[in-house]
Amino acid sequence: MKSNKLMIKFMERMIQLFRATCRDTGPLISEMMDHTLPLGKRLRVRFHLAICDVCGFYKKQLETVRALARKLGGEEGPTQKEAVLSENAKSKIKDSLKQLD
Repeated sequence: MKSNKLMIKFMERMIQLFRATCRDTGPLISEMMDHTLPLGKRLRVRFHLAICDVCGFYKKQLETVRALARKLGGEEGPTQKEAVLSENAKSKIKDSLKQLD
């Protein structure tokens, strides 16, 4: 009996500790993909994701966008050496900068 009450109190405390709204969790999901979060924040996000399908869907969307961006970034495009301004464009830029002085 006493152990059940202790367990209930413990679970209530854990829920209070890890309770986070979707508004709190959304930015942490994004940040978690770019950086390692402190343990408390990681646990808070994981706990919220375990009970919130909406944030789980949001996380999957972010992962999809990141994967697509990586794929597009790897496609052939002009390299920095190939992306050269014409002499005409260079002179227009120089003229515009001189006019600012």
